[in-house]
Amino acid sequence: MRQVPENLIQAPILIIGNGRVARHFRYYLENQAIPTIQWSRSTGESFADLVNQNSPRTILILIQDSAIVPWIESHPELQTKNLVHFSGCLTTPLATGMHPLMSFGPALYDLPFYEKIPFICEAGKLQFSELFPGLKNPIHLIQESEKAFYHALCVLSGNFSVILWQKLFKDFESRLNIPASAAQPYLEQITRNLLNQSHLALTGPLQRRDLLTIEKNLSALEGDAFQPVYQAFKEIYS
Repeated sequence: MRQVPENLIQAPILIIGNGRVARHFRYYLENQAIPTIQWSRSTGESFADLVNQNSPRTILILIQDSAIVPWIESHPELQTKNLVHFSGCLTTPLATGMHPLMSFGPALYDLPFYEKIPFICEAGKLQFSELFPGLKNPIHLIQESEKAFYHALCVLSGNFSVILWQKLFKDFESRLNIPASAAQPYLEQITRNLLNQSHLALTGPLQRRDLLTIEKNLSALEGDAFQPVYQAFKEIYS
């Protein structure tokens, strides 16, 4: 990989993929007046021809993690390009990893929100400002050896908490006949507590060491797939 030449500063950024992250990031770049082009298998266009015709200065490979390295290795026309992936876990000498620390839903966000998204970048590789001139996102560097641990933390906190809340919403409505919306103030306050004083945010029987209530909770979850999840949290916090 090479540094970004000054004479290619206005060359487009090529985005490979058509998933949520690709859609969000293309929208962000275009709203910052950064030219982009996009390719996926569904376009039916020759990838090599697209690269040769447009001479992109940077190529974002926004596809499934397991497909990134095979994709690069199977396209020799990429060898002289600045290659970037957004995987939070993958490390490879073939491309630079820059992970947006954000959850991307089906709806696009407003521009000020995109500008605040932190990017966790691999130390010692191409710099974010070189590849995306004009973007002012917060940047934090991380050693490649720590990326898997970093990403595991993100999954534990962000993805797994969603599963827990989905469980509550579903069982409120299907078993208890309580509308899921009834839990919204509870969720909002938990979020505020975490943002304001994360070290004091935990409440409930685990925080109080209320073993009788904990055992009643576990008994009520008998036969439920989430019982061992509750048990695991009990053991972690004890």
